[in-house]
Amino acid sequence: MRRIAALAVLASLVLAGCSAAPQPGPSGEADGPTSAAPTTTAPGEPGEPGQPDPELDAFRASLIGHTPLDPDSLVNAVEGAGFERSAIERTREVDSLGAPVTFLEIAVRLEDACLVGQVGDGESSAVRTAVLGGGRCLVGDVIALD
Repeated sequence: MRRIAALAVLASLVLAGCSAAPQPGPSGEADGPTSAAPTTTAPGEPGEPGQPDPELDAFRASLIGHTPLDPDSLVNAVEGAGFERSAIERTREVDSLGAPVTFLEIAVRLEDACLVGQVGDGESSAVRTAVLGGGRCLVGDVIALD
């Protein structure tokens, strides 16, 4: 149930940014690159369609191998990939009942876009999306870092 809720949150973030999201494959898992392989922007994403997206590639690579159990390590990895700590937001590692979350969302605010990623059960994922109306990248109980 948590997995479905986490996927719903990520899907709503993607839809809020009007960008394309990975589509479920035959196994029910979202297909899409989860390695550091170069990606290109899709129609509707910031940047020129079909052009390489080195920021998204660096962000995606920084998520690989991390879990929701160690959010500080995840933040350090994103910062180590060249992103400013003050531009990073993340969700909490425990839910409202105090149980560990299944998925942790992390985002980096760029000038005119957000890089939004998710780590948890299975492979990590990341997308480039528009900034939300309030100037943030994530919704809900979010931890902004200084």
